[in-house]
Amino acid sequence: MNDAGKRAWRYSLPWLTLTAIAMAVLTTRLQISFDISAFFPRQANLTHEVLLEQFKNGPGSRIMLVGINGADRDRLSDLSYELRAALGKEALFSQVLNGEFDEDIDAPPEPVASHYLLMRDLAISRDSLQQAIDARLQDLAFGGGSAMLNLFAEDPYLVTLDVLERLAPAEMSGEMWFADDGSAVLMLETKATAVDIAAQSQALSRVQQAVTRLAVDDAVTLEITGAGAFGVELQETIRAEAQKRSILASLALLIVLYVFFRRPRYLLLASVPIAMGFLFGLTAVSLLFDSVHGITLAFGFTLMGVAIDYPLHLFSHAEGPSGTAAMDRIWPTMRLGAVSTAIAYVALAFSGSDGLAQLGVFTAVGILVAVLVTRSWVPHLMSKLDAPARGEQSQSTIALNFLPAATVLIVALLGVGRAVDDGLWDDRLTSLSPVPEERLLQDNILRSSTGALDMRYQVVVHADSLDALLTRSEDVDQLLQRAVDDGLLQNWQSLTQLVASATTQRRRLDAIPDEQRLQQWLQELLADSPFHPDAFEPFLANVQATRTGPLLDVDAVRATPLKSWLDAHLLQIGERRVAMITLSMPSAERLQARVAEWGDDVMWLDLRQSSIDLMHDYRSGAVSTVSIAAILILLLLWYQRRQAVQVVWITLTVVSVLAGTVAVVVLAHGQLTVIHLVALLLVMGLGLDYAIFLSRTESDQERRATDTAVLACAVSTTLAFGLLAGSSIPVLKFIGLTIASGSALSYLVAVSGSRWLSRRV
Repeated sequence: MNDAGKRAWRYSLPWLTLTAIAMAVLTTRLQISFDISAFFPRQANLTHEVLLEQFKNGPGSRIMLVGINGADRDRLSDLSYELRAALGKEALFSQVLNGEFDEDIDAPPEPVASHYLLMRDLAISRDSLQQAIDARLQDLAFGGGSAMLNLFAEDPYLVTLDVLERLAPAEMSGEMWFADDGSAVLMLETKATAVDIAAQSQALSRVQQAVTRLAVDDAVTLEITGAGAFGVELQETIRAEAQKRSILASLALLIVLYVFFRRPRYLLLASVPIAMGFLFGLTAVSLLFDSVHGITLAFGFTLMGVAIDYPLHLFSHAEGPSGTAAMDRIWPTMRLGAVSTAIAYVALAFSGSDGLAQLGVFTAVGILVAVLVTRSWVPHLMSKLDAPARGEQSQSTIALNFLPAATVLIVALLGVGRAVDDGLWDDRLTSLSPVPEERLLQDNILRSSTGALDMRYQVVVHADSLDALLTRSEDVDQLLQRAVDDGLLQNWQSLTQLVASATTQRRRLDAIPDEQRLQQWLQELLADSPFHPDAFEPFLANVQATRTGPLLDVDAVRATPLKSWLDAHLLQIGERRVAMITLSMPSAERLQARVAEWGDDVMWLDLRQSSIDLMHDYRSGAVSTVSIAAILILLLLWYQRRQAVQVVWITLTVVSVLAGTVAVVVLAHGQLTVIHLVALLLVMGLGLDYAIFLSRTESDQERRATDTAVLACAVSTTLAFGLLAGSSIPVLKFIGLTIASGSALSYLVAVSGSRWLSRRV
């Protein structure tokens, strides 16, 4: 091995060792997540905590909507009936509904079947038993099989049906659900929450298999929506997008490298900082977070568009002297650009969202590692070139022109002012969703056909203990009943409709007549009745079991099929126990005013308005954090350059580029989101990089190398992120368009504002 080879190996060994360590960490720590809520802001108070918990684990998060189309209405009705019967047997689903009443109820689910007497106030008397028996005779006159007879025998008052109807996630009309587009619609409630992607994927597969099996001779189309379905789709889309966009971006970068440098070896060398930046960025995220979001991985390939800048600068300036000598000359400028960009992304790590924090950590670490690899390793992997005789050199000076940046800034501000009608920022929580808008629209179409409970308005009851919560929730139930009587509300779902407080359950027990009296009443009432004398023995057995058995508690419910319903209506947030009460067709303003009078432990929750308020606070905090980062970058710039004119010109150039990019984004997307803010941080880094390199005082030869490097950087970055702008994932599309347009604008403004003058030295 020659001296150059030994030197290359000596400098490679530390990085190869670190690479082995990083890969070992990833082997043991890397866990991938596709939880859509990861990009939502962290909770700041109880209202925010409840809001985000509802998005992740609330009733709506367990709902999967199925739309079947492509056949006539009669055939779709048959398929809806058959699919409901098939999926109802699957253990993955707690409920499968299509709008029809269930005529085949044989055994109501636990705990309703065995504890229904404790779930509603019943006035059990001889007269009420007479009325119940007469009503059941009338029901049987319209037909009914053994399942109905069994239900009547267990529960002549039909309390079980009343309880199940109150617990249903949609209004049951008795008729099959059909959407406006003609689709037959089913509503499935999964036992797993939306964040359990593996279980949701399995449930999705079961639905697809069942439809394929039942509609083997039909050309039906299938639409499946809901938070869980979207999570599964996102997982699959991210994998496909990451592979496709990575390949396209890699090809684009290879073309740029070949066109500008025409050295095949540089193609391999340029990949070293990119790969190392990706590896160590991913390792850092794996160490700091429980799991790595799929969006972070998909964002990883965009690091190419930034990390590629560092070897490009090196290759451009190493055309004459060796790589190490070139790096020594450009290192202060390269270091300034890299550290400035990293500062901006470190600030993002404190923005208040796990998803955005991951992007911040990943990018900041990736950039710093990429620039360090370019500084300390890549030059030693390059073949040493013979330096030409330098002779007499011309020294380039830069005449900085403020007019281009000022013009872009003014035009951009005017454009943004005219384009924005509803405000600059989109503060809807859904603006952070990676789900395409057309899929959300399809979900709304299917959901509206079911008459599903509107999850927007809810009443929140909180207490220090579960007993206190149940007691207070029962008080609120009475207040809500008065609201129903006053026409402010159609109905509601609350925790205590399933699990009442111990005091209430004991009172209901005391109100039930003893077994001997009940048996006497039944004997007298059935003597002249078509019913067999022993027809209601199961009812008597239920009464006796309820009397001698334990009261119903939360732990007992969690061991039954209604666990998911319970978990959606009972939350544990810190030390607080929280009950969620879902409202059906409330008169929002009037009911909100009434709820405000019910005490500090009862809150009105408008999910839409609360999400807007949360996003506003979140975005304001993120902007403040980034503003602090911008001040730190400005101080760093002054420390490095210490020339007022240069610092002002660089600052104006970057500000004008940011304003121009905002104008482009607003024209394309309507409003800015926090995701756009993430991308604007990178635009700021690119603008700084181009401006500080083009404002250097250097020799003519170095100036030509700088021009080549900056142009190559701008082209590569614009191409890489331009490809990302075509992504079907909104988050990645926002990032792609923002950075692609920002990169192109950064180059144009910086080049037009820096004029190259030469003088002999």
